[in-house]
Amino acid sequence: MNERDSEKIESILQENGYEKADIKEADIVIVNSCAVREKSEKKIFSEIGRIRNLNKKAKFISMGCVAQIFPQKLSKISDVVLGTASIYEFKNFFNKDFKGIFVSKEMTESDYIFGHLKSPTAYIDIIYGCDNFCTYCVVPYTRLREVSRSYNSIIQEIKNAVEIGAKEVILLGQNVNSYNFDGVNFIGLLEMVNKIAGVKRIRFVTSHPKDFSEDLAKTILDLDKVCEHLHLPLQSGSDRILKLMRRKYNFKEFAQKIEYFRKYNPKGSITSDIIVGFPRETKEDFKQTLMALEEIQFDEIYSFKYSNRPFAKAALMPDQISEEEKKERLSIVQDLQSKISEQINKRYLGSIQEVLIESKAKAFNQVQARTRTNKIVNIDNSKLNLNEGNLVFAKITKLNKHSFNGEICTN
Repeated sequence: MNERDSEKIESILQENGYEKADIKEADIVIVNSCAVREKSEKKIFSEIGRIRNLNKKAKFISMGCVAQIFPQKLSKISDVVLGTASIYEFKNFFNKDFKGIFVSKEMTESDYIFGHLKSPTAYIDIIYGCDNFCTYCVVPYTRLREVSRSYNSIIQEIKNAVEIGAKEVILLGQNVNSYNFDGVNFIGLLEMVNKIAGVKRIRFVTSHPKDFSEDLAKTILDLDKVCEHLHLPLQSGSDRILKLMRRKYNFKEFAQKIEYFRKYNPKGSITSDIIVGFPRETKEDFKQTLMALEEIQFDEIYSFKYSNRPFAKAALMPDQISEEEKKERLSIVQDLQSKISEQINKRYLGSIQEVLIESKAKAFNQVQARTRTNKIVNIDNSKLNLNEGNLVFAKITKLNKHSFNGEICTN
C-alpha cells in the first residue's frame, strides 16, 4: 500500500512536468512512512535529517502513516505533511504555497483514479482502512475506517494500467475479503476483474482469516487468472494470545481456512505473518506457535518482534516481554521456518513453471520473474531477449535461500 501511495504522488508529479532527480539536486523530496512497527516509525525522522544534510534547498513532503498520526511533530521538519487519507489533495496544492498540514480523519475522493507508472504489475486499491482493531495494531488509526471503492472506478483503473503495459494486477486492502460495494462482494469483484481483456494474472493482499471462506478458496480455482497464492496472517498459534490480540478466530478455525484453500488449490502456496513476544505470551504460548508452524507448513512467513504502537491497546497490557526474550523467540521461529521453506521449495526443483518477467535481477545478465505461487525465479538473459511483462515457462534448476534459478523452456 505504501508503494502504491508513493506511485500516486510520483504519477501526479510526472503529469505536471516533473522528473526524477538525484537526491542532492532535487527541488522536492518526498519521504513516505510506515508506522506498523516502532523501528520504521522512527526511521522517517532520521531519514529526513540525513537528506537535509545532503540537500538544504529542497522542499520536503512527509507522507504516509506516521504523517497521519503525528502531523504536528513532522511539521517541525517538513514543509508539507500529507496524511494517508489526503493524497487526493496533493494534486491541488503541491505547486502552490507548498506549506501546511493535510491530514483528514476520513478518506477523501476514494474513487479518484490515480495514474500508474509503466510496469508489468499494477497495484490497485480496492478497499481503504480497517475496522478490526486488533489490539497490537495502529492501522485503523493510520488508514482509518473501511471504505470500499466503486467497482466501476476499480475496473477503469485496471484498464488504464493495462493500456500502458500491465499484465498482472494486485488488488490491495487491509482486508480485501471485506470488500462490498453496492451489493458486489470480493468474489464478485474478482469475477469482474477476471473478464478484463489484457489482464493475465490477478493477485490480492491481504485476507483476514475471520472472513476467508470456502467459496473464496473455490473461486481461486475457478477463475483462471487468479494466482494460486494466499497470504493469510496467523500472528500466533496460541488461542489465548489470539484472544488477547482480538483476532476473532482460534487456531482450529484458522487451520480450517487453510484446508479450504488446499482442498481446491493443492499446488498453491500459503504465506503468513507471525508476531513473537506479544504481552503476556508465555513459553507455552510460544511453543504453540512453533507447533502451528509445523502443522500448517507455510511456504514462507513474515515474522516480527511485537512492538508497542500508539493508540493500540496492547501497549497498556501488563507483563510486557523483554527485548532479549523477543529476539530469542524470533530467531527460533525464523530458524524453524527456514527449514520448512527449504523442504517445500525442494518440490519445485525440476518442475516447469509459468513465470512473469518483472525486472532486471541483481546479477549481471539476469532477469527476475515470479511464478503463479509467488516464488521468485532468476533467469539468465544473456542469450535471450526477455522483456518486462513477458509470460514464459521456465524449468527450475537451482534452489537459493529466498529464490530459484531457472531456464526458459524452448519447446
